[in-house]
Amino acid sequence: MRKVIGFILAINLSGCSIFTPPAEIVANEIMTPTQWSTEHLHTDISTTWQGITAYPQLTEYIKEALANNPQLTSEQYNIDIAVALVQQTDAGQLPKIDAYLASGRQANNQNTSSSNSANIDVVWEMDYLGKLNDLAKAATLDAKKAVLNYKQLQSNTIALISQQWFDLIFYQQQSALINKRQKNLQLNLDIIENGYDQGVKQSLDVYLARADLARAKASKQENVEALKNAQRQLELSLGRYPAASIHANGNLTFAAMPVPSGLPSELIQRRFDIQQVMLALTAENYRVAHAYKNRFPSLSLSLSGGTSSPELSNLLQPDSLIWSLFANASTSIFDAGTLIAKQAQQTAKTQQAAISVTQVTLQAFSEVETALAAEVTLANRELQQQNAEYYFSVAEQLAFEQYIAGLTDYITVLESQRSAFDAQTSLLAIKNTRIKNRIKLLLALGGDMPTALTVITEKELSRVNE
Repeated sequence: MRKVIGFILAINLSGCSIFTPPAEIVANEIMTPTQWSTEHLHTDISTTWQGITAYPQLTEYIKEALANNPQLTSEQYNIDIAVALVQQTDAGQLPKIDAYLASGRQANNQNTSSSNSANIDVVWEMDYLGKLNDLAKAATLDAKKAVLNYKQLQSNTIALISQQWFDLIFYQQQSALINKRQKNLQLNLDIIENGYDQGVKQSLDVYLARADLARAKASKQENVEALKNAQRQLELSLGRYPAASIHANGNLTFAAMPVPSGLPSELIQRRFDIQQVMLALTAENYRVAHAYKNRFPSLSLSLSGGTSSPELSNLLQPDSLIWSLFANASTSIFDAGTLIAKQAQQTAKTQQAAISVTQVTLQAFSEVETALAAEVTLANRELQQQNAEYYFSVAEQLAFEQYIAGLTDYITVLESQRSAFDAQTSLLAIKNTRIKNRIKLLLALGGDMPTALTVITEKELSRVNE
């Protein structure tokens, strides 16, 4: 037995000198600047989602989504699947023990005989090249990827709930703005109709006022539809029935919080998607090593033991025990290049994984740069839109006063009112866009989640690291 094992090892060691183990495939290095290239607002603040906790209702909604969102719940089972696969691959390195118990009776014309047997087989593949260990390491990295993917989905969910909550606030405030405009138009119409009855206003003014009021009512219905859609989207993300009954208590003030800027670009390494592709590349390298080692013979030891006896009571007697021990080596003598092709296939997959690291990293940098640039332009747009909203509001008031005094026509009043309303709506829209961009920036920078919002526990991580 010892000679057989030594002979097999000698063959494989000589074979190892013939084939050079494949070199590890790495991603191309990206020249990383020390600062972001985009001009940005200069404030010093760490990247964090902590600012969201300033909104109690939003915080509660996020907790509800993290607990009940169907996609997140489904992703938790992917962690269980990955951990189970780790356990399977780990078990493949241990001996396999099978037990058999058989009993039967056989009869012919002259007599009847009984037979009873019990057997135990132990088979253990000796992982002398470490190929089973390579698979186990790859499976462990896959499980860690599943945890990171869950964390990434958590961050995406926080961003989604935040955006949908502020969207709901936007439509609520827009609805209030439309209601206010409708009341003002109704008041204008009452004044004009009263003036028409007294013979001091023209019928054209009455029709124009009525048409503008009708348009405002149509706009209100459009807003109602958009508002209900926003409610349903938020309710679905929370795992609730989409009844369009949810309400957001807050204001469009998130954009007033400081911008995380002036940060070193290395901070982007905190992103879960980059960590995932890096783990994926390492796992694929282990699979390349396994594919290479799989071309060499497998060495296994098998031990069989058992007893047999016509009488069941004598089955465990020492004199009926039979055992055997074998060392087995198996390999393909001719496979038409199948194993080499499998190694080449796995190598190509690993090359793709290396490219993915570069692609995901560059995309991450692009997202940060884009969000930083947008923050500057949106801040300037909001400032100018605030000025426009103020000027149009003053113009609206002056136009109506001059119309009542008979100094201008009603068309001028209508134009000033529409411009003032459009300016107010645009200001709300820009504020909401700034909020969305700020959330995108936090997501792009891999912002840390507050402990209060984190559902996944260290227990999940320990299951992967065990």
